[in-house]
This record gives sequence, C-alpha cells and structure tokens, in this order.
Amino acid sequence: MQPLLTSPHPPVGTQPMSEGTIAWLGSINFIGSVIGTFFWGIAADRMGRKTAASLVAIPYIASWTLILAAQNATWLIIARIVAGIGNSGAIVNAPIFISEIAQDDLRGFFGSFLMLCINVGILFSYVIGTYLKYNQVAICCMTVPIIFVLTFIWLPETPMFYWKNGQTNKAEQSLLWYRGGDENETEKVLTKYKTISRNQYKKPSLKSLVATTGTTKALIIGIALKIAVQGSGIFPILNFAVSIFNMCGTSLTAYQSAIIMGSMQLIFTCFCSVLVDRLGRKVLLVGSLLMMTVSLLVLGSYLFFLDNQPMNPILRGIPIVSLSLHVIAYAVGVGPVPFIIMAEIFPPEIKGLAISQLQLLTGIMAFTTVKLFPTMKSLLTPQGCFWFFSFSCLVFSIFFSLYLPETKGKPPNVILKLLNKEDLTNYDTNEVTKNIKEKQSLPLVKKDSV
Repeated sequence: MQPLLTSPHPPVGTQPMSEGTIAWLGSINFIGSVIGTFFWGIAADRMGRKTAASLVAIPYIASWTLILAAQNATWLIIARIVAGIGNSGAIVNAPIFISEIAQDDLRGFFGSFLMLCINVGILFSYVIGTYLKYNQVAICCMTVPIIFVLTFIWLPETPMFYWKNGQTNKAEQSLLWYRGGDENETEKVLTKYKTISRNQYKKPSLKSLVATTGTTKALIIGIALKIAVQGSGIFPILNFAVSIFNMCGTSLTAYQSAIIMGSMQLIFTCFCSVLVDRLGRKVLLVGSLLMMTVSLLVLGSYLFFLDNQPMNPILRGIPIVSLSLHVIAYAVGVGPVPFIIMAEIFPPEIKGLAISQLQLLTGIMAFTTVKLFPTMKSLLTPQGCFWFFSFSCLVFSIFFSLYLPETKGKPPNVILKLLNKEDLTNYDTNEVTKNIKEKQSLPLVKKDSV
C-alpha cells in the first residue's frame, strides 16, 4: 500500500504521507509484537494451544477494520500496532501447536509450514495490492483470519497440553484423532509421554528458563537463532531490493520487484518442507548461512569495486544474482528452520513462555534494525552494510555447527536428554527409520482400514 499512501491522492488523509510516516508504518508493528509477547506465551500455557491460537484472529480482524475506517496516519499506526500483536501470537502459538500434534518423523515438514504460510500471505498481499484498490485489499485480507477461526476452532486441543495438565483420557482421544485412528501409534506416543514430567501444578517463571543445563542451552540456542535472523540483514535488504534492481538498469517497477521477491521466497520455502526431515535442521541452517555469507560478500564487493565502472553487461547482473541467492538461502534455511528448532528444544511446560520471550527479543531487534538501517547505510556505506551482514552470517554458521544438536526425527524426551547431556545409550538412533520402513511395508488395505 506504500505507493498508494505516498501518491498525490492517497486513500487516507488529504496529503501524501511523508517518508518518515511510511518508515513508522513499516516498523511500528514490531512494537505491537513486543506488547503481544507479554501474554501470548502465558495464554498458550494456561488456556491451551488451540484457544490461544484461535484468539490470534481477533487483533488481525481489528487491525483491518481500523485500516478500512482510517481517517489519517494515526489510525494506520494504531492498526499496525494491533497487527503486530497478532503477528507475535501467530509466531508464538503456531510452532508450539504443530510440534505437539505432528509425528516425530514429520515434525520438521509440518513445522516449515509456518514460514510457508507467511510467504503465501506476503505474496498474496503483493499481488492483490497491485491490482485492487485500497479498500478492496483491506476487505480481502480481513477475510483470511475470519476463515481461519471458523475452521480452526473445530480441531482438538493438542494431546501434549492435555497430558501435562493431567487430563490423560483427553490426551489419548486427541492423540488418536491426530494419528488418524492408529491405536498402535497412539500407544507408542503415550509411552513416550510417560517419560516427560507433567509439572501440571507448576507455573513457569523466567527462572525456569535456566533451571537446568538443558533449558539453559536451549535458551542460548534460541537467542542465537533470533539474532542470526536479524544479523542476516534480510529485512533491510528486502527493503533495499528495489534500489538494487534500479541500480542494475532493469525496467521493473516496485510492484514487479516485490512480486518477484515474494515468489522466490514462497517457491524455495517449499524446498525446506521437503529437505528439513531429510538433510536435517543443522545442515539446512548452517548451509543457508554460508550461502548468505558468500552472496552478501560478493554483493558488497561489487558495490565497492565495480559500481559505476564500465563493464560487460552480464556483470551488471551480479547484484541481482547475489540478492536472489540471499533470499533463496533465507527461504530454505534461516527463515523457517529457527521456528522448527525452537518448538523442539524446550520442555512442554515452559515452551510457551520461552518462545514468547524470544519473540520479545525479535520484536525489539527487528524494530531497531529497520529503523537504524538508513543511518547504518550512511555511516558504513551500502557495501559496508552488506559486509557486516556477511560477517554476521559467517560467525553464526560457525556457532551453530559447533553448538547446535541435530533434532531431526528425535522424540521430545530424547531431545531434552540430548540438551541435558544425559546418557543415550539405550536410545536406538535408527528408531525413526525403522518406524518409517514399518509404515511403508504395511499393506495398502490395512492403511485404508485405518
């Protein structure tokens, strides 16, 4: 909507909005995200994963209602803050919900759907923003949370939430539903649940995040993941993408550039869904960080050595290739994988609190990064910014390669033991592979009967 709001005849107000106002509209939603973190985690741990996730629709509907009724920029700023509250709710609750209903061998596949759906939403807004009017865009976007809540409320609560609150029968019924009526698989999962402390009467506190070696390590990994995402420079770089396209002499408009970048993110996030349970979380994360390191290093070097110099027209495409590789790497690894890992490494009783606190950190860093990027660009020059982000990606790729355990296919109790450095000699590392082979060897008739 930015081009509409800065046009001579904006749909809100009587004067075109200034760049300063647009900058606030682009970053103020992170303040709303910070506000939301103070209650979404508590809601997920006390009211239930399903209830908390359903409530996320309220701020989204309210935000688009305010946008429709907006008379000036103040209304839009308030709407963006409310939307930010909804954003934090979605990011906190979706990974928890998915991790607690998915099978161990499919947890990564379904966990990547959060980032996939985010990219679908981004591309959806880019496309309709290109062809529809202001009010039509707002109405179309408002229908999404309405459809979500009308369909989502019919799903059962997660079996893990029932289990940790001592509701064993409901946990079994919920698990049986999510396993498609497979009683043998349900019994196996319930056996694993019995090895996890329920702590149903213990309310999580900030101290519980560092209560054990495992939770402390999980918190360090979570903080590093959040800083790595911001340190990759993905958000300011996407804002700089149009300028890079123009610098290369292309005739692409701002709308076309946005649709191209959104399409790339969506397509390659699908690759993550396929690869995350095959290659593993660690391989995708470290590999994508290294790809971002190289792409940003090349982009910064191009701007430093070759910009405004006579050269072969083919070389003028280096910035576009570098930027494309950066976005691809983010879509495949750095974007979706942190959500998957964070939903796996925390015990169920503190998962909501931990993820909400990490989202608080994300909101603060994202707001700061977007707001300070113009200042950073003037102090360091564009190539200096890209080199800084490249160095950040390199540092975190080394950190995760040394410190991050692989969680692919491991049950929650085994992941917790791994983080606590407990003895895993009795755990069969080929258990998941065996289960997959057993399922594949079942007769087709038996599958249909279930």
